[in-house]
Amino acid sequence: MRYYFFILAAVALLALQFSTNKAYGLRRGDGAKASLIFGTACGFASALITFVIACLSEGGFQFTPFSLLMGAVMASLSCAYTLIGFRILALGDMSVFMMFLMLGGMMLPYIFGVTVLGEFRGAEPWRIALRVFGLVLLTVSMVFPVFARKKAGRGSGLFVALCAAVFVLNGAASIVSKTHQTAGFWPYPSVNAPSYACLGNLMNGVISAVCLAVVVLGQKRRSAEEGEPDPRAAEKAKSLLPATTGTIALIIAANALCNGVSYTLQLVSASKLPASVLYPMVTGGSVVLSAVAGRIFFGEKPDRITLFGLILSFAATFFFLF
Repeated sequence: MRYYFFILAAVALLALQFSTNKAYGLRRGDGAKASLIFGTACGFASALITFVIACLSEGGFQFTPFSLLMGAVMASLSCAYTLIGFRILALGDMSVFMMFLMLGGMMLPYIFGVTVLGEFRGAEPWRIALRVFGLVLLTVSMVFPVFARKKAGRGSGLFVALCAAVFVLNGAASIVSKTHQTAGFWPYPSVNAPSYACLGNLMNGVISAVCLAVVVLGQKRRSAEEGEPDPRAAEKAKSLLPATTGTIALIIAANALCNGVSYTLQLVSASKLPASVLYPMVTGGSVVLSAVAGRIFFGEKPDRITLFGLILSFAATFFFLF
């Protein structure tokens, strides 16, 4: 039972984590440099937090080359969807971003669990039918936010492409984490959940830092060639909320704390709960709590079409719990 409580706590922290993403984007923008600075700082800060968790809860930090490699793969996928997410948050509501992100993080590992891990093996036909029906409902639910955006005439093509990207990337990241936490899936020694979370966050910081260096060098080269600042950048900066160094530091600290604890709880639960139970719970809770957080912190009020899609996706996740 305690693992179900772990998941509920992880979902609440996840909604708060992506609230800090949007809060940062409103103050620093959704550009590559600003996003990578955030990713670098949060990656290293989260690694420190999960290192402390590993030392306190497991008696020490563990390391294996295999877990480092898996952490690097997971971090690459996470870094990619986080960067894309900043652009999505600039285009639309946080609830829509979280819906596509979490549905990808549920549907793809769910299919993986059924087809590769054999989690349907021995299940009654009526359970299989309900879960297939839930999968269909989830697929349909993703159409509504896109339709609402198209109806409003707000760059639906780019919006759909970005949402599809985070759907696939988060799904792949969840599969990597699930296989690492599944005993016997890989014939290589692995570390405990907090240590793996630390390695993943550490690699996230390293990858973000490397990408940041490339972006900064590229911007300096273009500035030297053009000789004049881009007027569009100055105009865009005027639309950002004012922010002090202390505010940004607080946002990064809150993000790192929420991410470190939430991810550790998810990994611990992934070693005990089947993917067909774990990820529907994470998805259903995240869809609801992200919409609530968006309303509380940013005054976001989804239109009726988007709201119907959110409700449908939340309801559909219950079919996976049977």
